[in-house]
Amino acid sequence: MSRSEDQVLDELLSHLPPGWIWRRDRDSLIAALLSPLAGGIADVEELAEEMLHEVDPRLASVCLPDFERVLGPDPCGRDTSTMSLADRRQLAHQRWTARGGASRQYFIDLAAMRGIAITISENRVSYAGRLVAGGKLVEPPQQFVWTVHLPSLTRKRLFTAGASQAGERLVTFTLSDIECDIRRLKPAHTEVVFRYGSA
Repeated sequence: MSRSEDQVLDELLSHLPPGWIWRRDRDSLIAALLSPLAGGIADVEELAEEMLHEVDPRLASVCLPDFERVLGPDPCGRDTSTMSLADRRQLAHQRWTARGGASRQYFIDLAAMRGIAITISENRVSYAGRLVAGGKLVEPPQQFVWTVHLPSLTRKRLFTAGASQAGERLVTFTLSDIECDIRRLKPAHTEVVFRYGSA
C-alpha cells in the first residue's frame, strides 16, 4: 500500500542519526531538504501500486497496448481500434490465457468468455443393429462434422408503405466473430457448420 508524502517524510526523519543537530520537526532545515525526496518516493509507491492492476489484461489501461503488441495482430483480423476498452481487454485476456483444447466444452467455454452462448452437436456413425427406424443415417465422413448452434443475430424490419423506401434491407444478418476463433482453433480433422437461431 502506498504512503502519503507526510508518511514518507516521517520515516526519513526517523532514520536520522541521534544528536541535537539532526532536528526531526517539520520546520527544520533537514525536513525541508528531505521533503522533495519524500514526494518522489510517495509518487513512485503510488505508481507501483497502480501497476499491480496492469499485470492482468482484464484490468489493464496503461499496459493494454503492450499486451496487444506482444500478442501481435489478431489472427481473425479484428480491428481493435474500433473496439471498446472492455472488448479490447476481454480479447487480450482471452488470447493471453488461452491454453487450447479439442473438446466441445473448450469451445463452449471459449464462446462464453466472449459473452456468446453456444451449443455443439456431433454426429455418430450409424451401425447396423444400433440404428432405429426413423433415425438419422450418418455415413463415415460425417462424424467429423461439428454443428455449432448460435443465437440468431438477424434483425427483421417490416416494410411499411409510406415509411420505408425502395432499396431498404428487409433483413440484416450479422455473423458472430466467434466463428473465426472456432474455425482457427478447431481440431484439424473436423469440419464446423454454424447454425444461427438455434442455440
